[in-house]
Amino acid sequence: MTEDVLIASRGAALEITLNRPDNGNALTAAMAEAITAALKGLAAETRVVLLKANGADFCTGRSAAMPVPGSRATALDLRAAISEPVLDFYEVLREIPVPFVAAVRGRAAGVGCALAALADVAIAAETAVFQVPEMNHDIAPTLVMNALADRVPRAALARLVLTRDPVSAAEAKTLGLIGMAVPDSELEEDVARIVGQLEKNSVPVVRGIKAFLSLSPETSFASRKELAALINSSVTAERYR
Repeated sequence: MTEDVLIASRGAALEITLNRPDNGNALTAAMAEAITAALKGLAAETRVVLLKANGADFCTGRSAAMPVPGSRATALDLRAAISEPVLDFYEVLREIPVPFVAAVRGRAAGVGCALAALADVAIAAETAVFQVPEMNHDIAPTLVMNALADRVPRAALARLVLTRDPVSAAEAKTLGLIGMAVPDSELEEDVARIVGQLEKNSVPVVRGIKAFLSLSPETSFASRKELAALINSSVTAERYR
């Protein structure tokens, strides 16, 4: 496992810590692979996944080897080498079967912005800043947009991508990008409180709630009604076995 990401089970929580503080915790392919392996091998007793970062920034983007200008790399080559690994990584994060909590300090740009948005509960310090700056470099940020598209309204997505402007934690909360913005001094306490609460729930309850959160936006009211009844009755029955 790369030392650029620290992964450890603590109680009923799996803690993932981005550990490249001198590089703004920019995500490397090796880091994404290590996180993917940990999530695909999630222990049965895990009730919550916490993503955080060492240093001043949460994640300032992706550290990726780009083709040399004038190279003969084709669109298919680039899709296999760059696009698909990132999209597959986002899919793994989206499909975590238990609640996914992110603690955000400092900058969350590009991939960092996507990581925060993919969390079920993203808690940000008041001084945190969110940005999708790719178009400043004439890059089409469709990979990040794919992660954000069902997290924020269209107008908010367009605002982030087209203006490229940094967004404060307070505005990110208003846009629906994150769930909570708290004073910097209270971030660790609030994260510990929420993770601690989830650790006290049973596995069927946290998995059932996560399943509903994942499936309900894509279903009709009638289907959600059936899904709600099915999950509620199944989880309740499990408690009395």
